[in-house]
Amino acid sequence: MPDLIYTATRASDFEAFGELVTQYVAWSRRRYQDDAWFVEQVFGHQSLASELLTLSTKYGPPNGKTLLASRNGQVVGAGAYRDLGEGVCEMKRLYVGEQFHGHGTGRQLCEALIAMAKADGFHLMRLDTGNLLKEAITMYKSLGFRECPPFHDYPAKLMPYLVFMEMPLTGNPVA
Repeated sequence: MPDLIYTATRASDFEAFGELVTQYVAWSRRRYQDDAWFVEQVFGHQSLASELLTLSTKYGPPNGKTLLASRNGQVVGAGAYRDLGEGVCEMKRLYVGEQFHGHGTGRQLCEALIAMAKADGFHLMRLDTGNLLKEAITMYKSLGFRECPPFHDYPAKLMPYLVFMEMPLTGNPVA
């Protein structure tokens, strides 16, 4: 369990977020080692290299928010959401360092991101994830996310590997 979950505000916070995103990419490459092309094409399509240079703009106010989880003063996990317009936001880049998996940190980050998005007035949260990330998909479903039609355009070759989900932030989603 993290000692603290807090909102990224300083340059050093977004540097730590960037380090975790980089760890996530390496972890994804291992998870999809039999389909290595997939990881490269997804992150290429998402322009991850340029995103890493603009994290505070893309996932900081007024476009979004980033949360960091720390344990004993070390950042161990992070996640963010960004405004898609019309009261819809997208959860992005949720990752907890491998050595900290299995302690509920990812769930706590998700719950905090959901609560923050609700407080910010969003009515719907969306996300996309890889089909082999079964633990994440199970967690998202347990939080109230349901599969939905694609809301981003990806090349057709990538679509069978992607899972799109959404959760209403108003009312009581059925878990």
